[in-house]
Amino acid sequence: MQSKPLIKRFPSLLITFLCGILAGILTRLTDFFRAETLWSFSSVATLFGFWILSVAVIVLLSSSNRSAGIGSFLYMFGMTLSFYALQYVLGRFLPRFHNEGFKTGLFLLYSALSVGCGIGAFVLFYWNKNIKANAVLYAMPVGALLAETIATAVFLIYRSLFLFQFLLDLSAAVALGILFYKRSKSKPVYFVSLCLITAAVYCVIYRPFLPL
Repeated sequence: MQSKPLIKRFPSLLITFLCGILAGILTRLTDFFRAETLWSFSSVATLFGFWILSVAVIVLLSSSNRSAGIGSFLYMFGMTLSFYALQYVLGRFLPRFHNEGFKTGLFLLYSALSVGCGIGAFVLFYWNKNIKANAVLYAMPVGALLAETIATAVFLIYRSLFLFQFLLDLSAAVALGILFYKRSKSKPVYFVSLCLITAAVYCVIYRPFLPL
């Protein structure tokens, strides 16, 4: 009897892991597009918007803190595994992927970050609690997306880059922002937290790299 819940969870966790594998393959293949263009499709692999959105969706679809944490870890680890494995394979045949062997150091680094994403997802699931503090948790992914939206807008204006990433981040921020605003127990706390998180993430992570 105790094993039934685990068996029921296994298919969904396996699907989540396979989705991560697919995401890693697709984002690796964006390297076939030139980075220094208006659309900059390859930015989806190097910037954070797509991954923030992915983890937020996994948490929304999860039934518990544990499933959110494990699911997010498996998704991000699957992405990391396929991303660097495909780079190694393509590097053996295509010069543009610079065959330098399997990048073990980066693989281990991003595998560790996958654990961090799992922990973050575990914590974010508490936004389902009927408390005012859930507004702060709801504001976190939206604030991070808005910060990257601002940063990509600056690059778009000054360098004519990252149009695809800008549209992706903006769309995700608006969609999640409206959804989480409706769900948050305290609208004022949500709004203030959103402003503070956006400003903090923008200044700490993005501002030093902007062409201003």
